[in-house]
Amino acid sequence: MSRSYTLLTQPLILITILFSLAFSCHGQLHIKLAEPTWEFILNNQPLAQQDAQIAPSERIFSKRIQPLLAAHNYQAVMIEFSQRELTDDSAALCQLRGQVQLLLKQYEQAEHSLQQALTLVPNLALAHRSLSMVYMVNKSYKKAQTHLKRTIELGVADAQIFGQLAYINLQLAQGASAVAGYQYALFLEPDNKQWRQGLLYALLNSQAYDQAQALLEEMLPDNMNSQALWLQRGQLALKQNRLTQAISSLEMALLLGEEDVENLTTTVQLHIKAGSPKRAVQILVENMPIFLAKTTDKSIVAVEQISAWLVYQQDWQQLQLLLSAVDKNIATLATTTQANFDVYHAQLAIAKHNNQGALARLRQALSKDPSHGEALLSLASLLWQQTRNESALIYYVRAQALSGFKERALLGQAQLEIDRKQYSPALALLRQVIQFNPNRNDVVANIQSLENIVRNQG
Repeated sequence: MSRSYTLLTQPLILITILFSLAFSCHGQLHIKLAEPTWEFILNNQPLAQQDAQIAPSERIFSKRIQPLLAAHNYQAVMIEFSQRELTDDSAALCQLRGQVQLLLKQYEQAEHSLQQALTLVPNLALAHRSLSMVYMVNKSYKKAQTHLKRTIELGVADAQIFGQLAYINLQLAQGASAVAGYQYALFLEPDNKQWRQGLLYALLNSQAYDQAQALLEEMLPDNMNSQALWLQRGQLALKQNRLTQAISSLEMALLLGEEDVENLTTTVQLHIKAGSPKRAVQILVENMPIFLAKTTDKSIVAVEQISAWLVYQQDWQQLQLLLSAVDKNIATLATTTQANFDVYHAQLAIAKHNNQGALARLRQALSKDPSHGEALLSLASLLWQQTRNESALIYYVRAQALSGFKERALLGQAQLEIDRKQYSPALALLRQVIQFNPNRNDVVANIQSLENIVRNQG
């Protein structure tokens, strides 16, 4: 039996690319959008009571705090209030106390004061409105929604109210209602950028992509330096499978200083999918410290996957650039991750016919991670190519102990045994493969051929 009898298409084992790359389809990609800073105006009405009356006995106190209110000296106002019992005050003063506490971010106290005001007079619109703000801050959106609806029922319905209610509906995943609320707020205040931004979010969440696209294109000319809008444009393009538009949008965000690692990763993956690996590697190289930061495991995986993809594509020039950038930051990585990049270096060395360099890299990988399956198989295969069969055998046996590499290790050792005409041991190894994976019909055919050879020898 000559060496031409092979089980494997090529015994030299490359890094396995039998994984589903994270960038294999648009649906798996994601653009991280920063939550906008929503600024709802609490004191868009004077701190005066239009729907509740101060009791005659409270007029002296009211006059004493009016200059403090006018001067926005709310701490001093609360010192004055601290000398009074809440339960002794009228609904008007309870409401005023709650508003001041809300302005001072004393949310628990504000809730108590405003609830007391509503206990005395249930239809105080301003108290309902202020209480909704307390619940918005605490993310008790259902309670906030209830009080905002009641505010509208009581006749207070300005742009802020509709904008706040739209925001709450958006948080409660009530997209259609959020769209309606933002549209009405925008109708009342057509130049309000926050309502436009909110409407855009609501349209995206409602999957109203055509409307979102139209609004976005309307907003961009006046906001060309907005990273957020370009990222939203990229996200919208992804949802509509517009690869070119997604890439151009993300590139604009990068040009404007975008550094979020998730968005950088998505841009890289899109370039790989679009067939522009050179740009993908350039982004990786320029931002490698960000990609390899200890807190960004997903981005490290992306660098590894793209390294593996470059090996698979035999794009050695781009792989060299990528690995050189990784080497400058290698000390920040866990030793097991360093071992992965040692294996990529070994594949690059093999491509350059530097087998000694490859051997050194593979042994270095195993010193960092003794159970690194790819390193074991690659080293075994390389030693087999050098006819160092006994040394190769050791690594094949070690790899067989790893469930994710057992099948390939058995096949590699079987090939080694066939190469040195040890057909009975090879046959036993192939039978183990079938036990491990009964669906390998190609191996069944090899077993039959080897059985014939063994019978003829007998």
